[in-house]
Amino acid sequence: MELSIKTLELQEMVDKVGTCVSNNKLIPLTSLLSIGVKDKHLVLTATDATNYFYSLSKSEVDCEDFEIAVIADLFIKLIQKMTSENITITVDESVKVKGNGNYTLALILDENGGNIKFPKKFSLDEFRNDGGTLKLTTINTILNYNKPSLATSLSLPALTMYYCGDKVITSDRSKMCSTQVKTFDKPYLISAKLMELLSKMSDEDIMVLTTDKDLIFRTSNELIYSPIADGIETFPVKVLDDLSTSAFPSTCKVSRSAVVEVLDRLALFVSAYDKKVITLTFTRDGIMFSSKNSDGVELIPYISSTDFKDYQCSLDVEMLKSQIATQSEDAIEIAYGSEVAVKLILNNVIQIIALAEE
Repeated sequence: MELSIKTLELQEMVDKVGTCVSNNKLIPLTSLLSIGVKDKHLVLTATDATNYFYSLSKSEVDCEDFEIAVIADLFIKLIQKMTSENITITVDESVKVKGNGNYTLALILDENGGNIKFPKKFSLDEFRNDGGTLKLTTINTILNYNKPSLATSLSLPALTMYYCGDKVITSDRSKMCSTQVKTFDKPYLISAKLMELLSKMSDEDIMVLTTDKDLIFRTSNELIYSPIADGIETFPVKVLDDLSTSAFPSTCKVSRSAVVEVLDRLALFVSAYDKKVITLTFTRDGIMFSSKNSDGVELIPYISSTDFKDYQCSLDVEMLKSQIATQSEDAIEIAYGSEVAVKLILNNVIQIIALAEE
């Protein structure tokens, strides 16, 4: 069996499916890449043991149907380093790759000596076309704004995922983000890994297919299968939603670039003993940023101020930096005056940062 394909097309395919290769030593399949031909199209498949990423070649290949498996990392790295116009793949007792030169890769066989085939996880006939359409730009917006607020601790597993419904909410209990963008009619928890995989799809429109237990995300040349994540009933959506929509006594706008520069300088004067905490003092002239020992102090004037009140709070400098880094406009709107948090507001995005304990 032999096929030939444009190098750039194959490189694009391995770049995408490679993001689903997790190399879990306890699950050998996660270190493999399935290479096959189906109905005159090359199909590459990878899995992290939960999600399955399928990439279909845009061009047809002149080859009969087959399916084999190789070590993913070796094949992907080899293809990425090719500069020839075309790559030829020949399969017999091994996998021969011809591009700039000739390379031979071992076939990975099962315990019976046969070619390994990835499990058939679904039949499209079982899925309903009722999940709507996701936009790739929406996925990228979610990753930009919501990702920094994902929890990394498994104390409440639901918080390590994105709550996606009429809005997208993430929180690690110290900070949160609510992006006012609709993703699904019915809310789902989308894992951090799945959201990253979705960002690798090629088309702007991503079709969503559903069953009661599974999701499929489909474009013209890619398909991602994922089981529906458990635990949505444990996600504290009402508490977080109430917090994001709660009123704060005062607001102001300051320059994003000025704040970023101040935080970079001030971070030099924040020690481990300070627990990364800085002080923000809202004065009539602007926000005074200072280190705990006041050996670094800097004032940023307001662009505008509404309902000013004297207010002082302590914040984790890294948390503040991570949230401000997502902002796309230079004028940051900050709502303050609460006893528990400050709020950053940008169009349809609300970010909450909990105050640090003194």
